[in-house]
Formats: sequence, structure tokens, C-alpha cells
Amino acid sequence: MGREYRENVSGTVIVKAVGGDLRLRGREDSLLILDGDGGAIEQLGEGQPYVVKCDGDCRIMAPSDVSVSVQQVGGDAKITDLEGPLEVNQVGGSLTVRNVAAVQVRNVGGDLRIKWAEGDVKIENVGADATIREVEGSVRVGRIGADLFLRNIDGNCVVEQVGADLLLSIDFLPGNEYRFRAGGDILCRVQPDSNVRFVLPPDVSVGLDVEAEVIEEDDNGRQIVTLGDGSATIYIDDAVELRLVGEGEDYMLNLGIQIEEELEARMSMLEEKLSQQLDGLDERIRSKAEQWVAQAERMSGRAQRQAERTTERLRRTMERKKDKRKGRPGAWHVHWGTPPPPPRPHPRPDPVTEQERLMILQMVQEGKITIEEAERLLAALEP
Repeated sequence: MGREYRENVSGTVIVKAVGGDLRLRGREDSLLILDGDGGAIEQLGEGQPYVVKCDGDCRIMAPSDVSVSVQQVGGDAKITDLEGPLEVNQVGGSLTVRNVAAVQVRNVGGDLRIKWAEGDVKIENVGADATIREVEGSVRVGRIGADLFLRNIDGNCVVEQVGADLLLSIDFLPGNEYRFRAGGDILCRVQPDSNVRFVLPPDVSVGLDVEAEVIEEDDNGRQIVTLGDGSATIYIDDAVELRLVGEGEDYMLNLGIQIEEELEARMSMLEEKLSQQLDGLDERIRSKAEQWVAQAERMSGRAQRQAERTTERLRRTMERKKDKRKGRPGAWHVHWGTPPPPPRPHPRPDPVTEQERLMILQMVQEGKITIEEAERLLAALEP
């Protein structure tokens, strides 16, 4: 795996084309580093953007304060720790974005995950599921092919179309714009002291697990569901059912989210530690260390997918409970007594080879990592 780098980088970094998977992380200095086979960095001119291309999988580390534009990625993409604006045009697989500022995403073929964004988030099209959480700005979504989960959005929140179900865990604020359209059900968590008013078409079913005032038809032929003084207005343009639940039923989803965050945080720490070891190593050892980083990322992905499956099982459990109570499909509620189905088996990672053990011992001997770090690394790489 070859390495290219440029010093004193500022302005804009354009990732023009990546044939495989992309891992892009911000760093605190002014270095732009590319690790990948068939990769190249070119500056268009003095004071002009830097253009990065790679034929296969690649890892890019860029100054965290620059603007980043990702034009095309053939596989999956993971982008983290950027303080400047981020624009993603096309990702063929799944996209994960974490700890960034403003984000604009045009097309994602697989799943989308965005967490901890300090600016506005704009999404045009996602082929599968999407999760958007912890956003300090506004969120505007064009189309989601399957399910969408929104949590802790501080600003306006407008979703034009969700193909399946929509989960909302938002503290609705007066003055903000909220508008949603879903092809399936909408499950919404509301606080006990919420002051919200839901406006929805007359053919949308309403399920309440909280106290609310319901007007089945107003002067415009719409249903109105009001909690408290109704100072925040939420428009539901279309859905099969709107179900409002309190914190008591939402805590199971919170539990799934906490499990996911803990697993992801642990694997991210390991990935970060291994990435730091790449700088300053000779080519032979760096190549082996990059393999360990890639394996750590695969483990992180498996942990993330397992947590997502846990949350999905909780959601399905809620559906089964309401199915039993109301006798019809496509509904939501918590089913406390039903155990979740067993997780699907996943391939075990390859065991650590003797050569890899010797490499780790060599890094300890050279003072590049401590004994404790080596033990944690070996434990993490074991099946």
C-alpha cells in the first residue's frame, strides 16, 4: 500500500474518485496523507484545491479545518472529525459521518448514519435505512428508501418522503418547522410536559400511549392531536399510523442506542490508537499495521451492525405487542415478555498469526507501543 502526502494544506480537499472503500479522518495539523494502492494527490495550482484519487480502498487524513468535497466512492465511506463544511456527492455503498460541522449528502446507495453534527444537515436520497442523531442545526431530507430514525435535532426538521417507518425522538420547539411524510408508521416519543400539536390527514390512524386531546376533524378536514398548550406544530403529510409514546416505552430504544454507542466508542478508540502508530513507521511495518487498522474497522462495523440489529429487534417487539392488542399488522408498542430472536451468525475473524505477534513484540521493543497497548491489541485481534 503506497503513501502520498502534502504539507501546509489549506483551502479545499476534493476526493474526486475512490474505486473501493474510503476512510477519511480529520487531523489537527496541516498534513494531507493518502494511504492506498493507485492513489495520487494533485494541487490544481497555487492557492487552488487539492484533488485526491485512488483506484481501490484508501485512507485519507486531512486537516480538520479544511472544506472537504467527496465526489464519488464505489464502496462504503466513513468520514469523521471535520470542522469545515462537508459535501458528499455519490457513495455506492453505505455512508457513516460522525463529529462534523455542516453536511450535505446527495446520493447514498446503502445505509446512512450521521451523528454529532454542529451545523445543518441536508440529505437528498438514501437507498436503504438512515439514522440522523445529535444535530445542532436543522435537518432536511428528500427521500429515504426504507426506515429513518431522527433523534435530538435542535433546528427545523423536514422529511419529504420515507419509504417505510419513521421513528422520532425530538424535543419539539415552538418556532421551528416540522413536517414529515412516511409510507409506513410514525412512532414519536413525547415528553410528559410536551406542548405540541400534530396536524395530520383524516385517514391516518392515531394511537396514543400518552394523554392528549384529539379533534377528529377541524375546519380543513384534518385531525388535530394536542398535548399541553400545543405551542409547537408538527405536520404529518402522510402515514399509515401516528403513535405517540412516553419515555416509559421509549427507554428500550434508548437502551439499544446506549449499547451501540458504547461498542462503537470502544472500537473507535482502538482504531484511533492503531492509526496513530502508522506515522513514523517504515514501509514494511506500516503495511502490517494498516492491516490491523483495517481489521479493527471491520470489528467496529460488526459491533455497529450488531447494535443496529438489537435496536431493530426492539422495534419489532414493539410492533408485535400492538399487533396482539389491536389485531392488525403495521403497528407499534412495546412487548415486554417476548424474547428477541437470536442474532444471525457472522464469520469469525482470522486468528492472530505468529508473524503478527512478533510484529507487535517488535513494536513494543522499539518503544512504539506500551506493553498494555500490545495486550489490548492482541486481545482485540483474537477471534
